[in-house]
Amino acid sequence: MPNRRGIALGVGVSLLLHGALIYLWRHVQPAALPDAAPRVESIAVWIRPLAAKPPPPPVEVVKPKREAKPVSKPTRATVRETPAAATTPAASPQAITVVPASPAANPDTFRQETPETPKFDMEAAKRTARKMAGERDPSKVGTAVGQIPDKPLQTETQLARDIAQGKRGDCRTAYSGAGLLAPVLMLLDKKDSGCKW
Repeated sequence: MPNRRGIALGVGVSLLLHGALIYLWRHVQPAALPDAAPRVESIAVWIRPLAAKPPPPPVEVVKPKREAKPVSKPTRATVRETPAAATTPAASPQAITVVPASPAANPDTFRQETPETPKFDMEAAKRTARKMAGERDPSKVGTAVGQIPDKPLQTETQLARDIAQGKRGDCRTAYSGAGLLAPVLMLLDKKDSGCKW
């Protein structure tokens, strides 16, 4: 029993000390320490919009003075009479009608090539195109994008690759690595998604 009395006495003394400390902490203010730190003052800065500039003075548009020019009579163009011109309505005095002088001047007519006429060399164009196809884009040289290697050319589309991957494999080779478990794995496959015989 003396042990219980000692515990009760210890708990009572502890509660008294804690109560006294809380009372002192709430009612006794510590002395203010002198402020030795540099004072920091906040400054409020307001940014005002710039005052609107006055509009520039209007620019005076000076129109040139028209000089009186002597009036001359319009000259009439000489027109050859052709059957097409006879069916068209009569031209006004200011209209100009142009008729080709000869059938050779017409661009739609066939032109015979002479030895001096340059010919287009298709094989030289193909060689140049093949040579340029392997070169890198000159606008990317020396940039970060130019250091990334180009993707290899793809011979088939994404859809064609997906279709090729989706075809069912041959059952003789599909489970060849499974050993004795191959028949069990074949039975576990769904009806139309497994291998085919």
